[in-house]
Amino acid sequence: MNQKLKYISRIKDDFDIVICGVNGVLMRGNTIYADSIDALVKLYQSGKKVALASNSGMRVKDLYYFLKHKDVPMNIFYAMITAGEIAHFYLRNHNLGKSYYSLTEKVSRAAEGLNYNAVDSMVMADFIIAETDGTYQSNSDFSPLLEQALHLRLPLLCIGNNTSLMHESGVVAGMGVVAEKYALMGGKVIPFGKPDVRIAAYLTEGIPEFQSQRCLVIGDNMSTDMRMGNNFAAQTLLIAGGVHQLQNNFEQQLNDLSESYGLNIDYYTETLQW
Repeated sequence: MNQKLKYISRIKDDFDIVICGVNGVLMRGNTIYADSIDALVKLYQSGKKVALASNSGMRVKDLYYFLKHKDVPMNIFYAMITAGEIAHFYLRNHNLGKSYYSLTEKVSRAAEGLNYNAVDSMVMADFIIAETDGTYQSNSDFSPLLEQALHLRLPLLCIGNNTSLMHESGVVAGMGVVAEKYALMGGKVIPFGKPDVRIAAYLTEGIPEFQSQRCLVIGDNMSTDMRMGNNFAAQTLLIAGGVHQLQNNFEQQLNDLSESYGLNIDYYTETLQW
């Protein structure tokens, strides 16, 4: 459909719950978008359920306190989930060994409080972790490490599948690029986060007489947010000013994106406004 939308209030009666991305929708880097928060507050006041789905390596508690300290009213959220929380649950319930090597953070938040040790040498690791909050300048930065990991036959846990994300400085590469490269090299990748449709199912479970077409997925990324929305048979709203940096001739660019990704976009907007 690719219908342009100025104010989300125009379609609020068409859905019961909104699943909203965080980076690129509510904020850019560490900067909160006041209009986006205002729109979500008004949706909540209109009786809509508002859920957050983030591909961040943060645990849910970390995201909660981060947003709270940014003066975001946390009572408006029905539920929230992060890639880091999903990875933590996976690590808690699967025996991957004793030690891991992190490509980004020195100590992974997903492994926090679990019986895994961060090691400085990959030869001592049982698996490697790449969290999407870590960014890099070129695709070759991790090549030597990936080659070593491949030789050691170590699985790579990609916590957040974003190949690109919004940062204070603009659009930067995400750990999804590293995971794709490792997979092409023949390495084993275990991904966590959107577009896994189970995230949408988790955030909407328990809603009486729930219908997926009464769900609106808002995000700025075709490969994660919009793909999850399509796979869940939900309505979709793309933030055009996010990672795809669409300008001017939106309709043609969106048609090209839809065709390229094989996805449907119901609505698009430059920024989220009430």
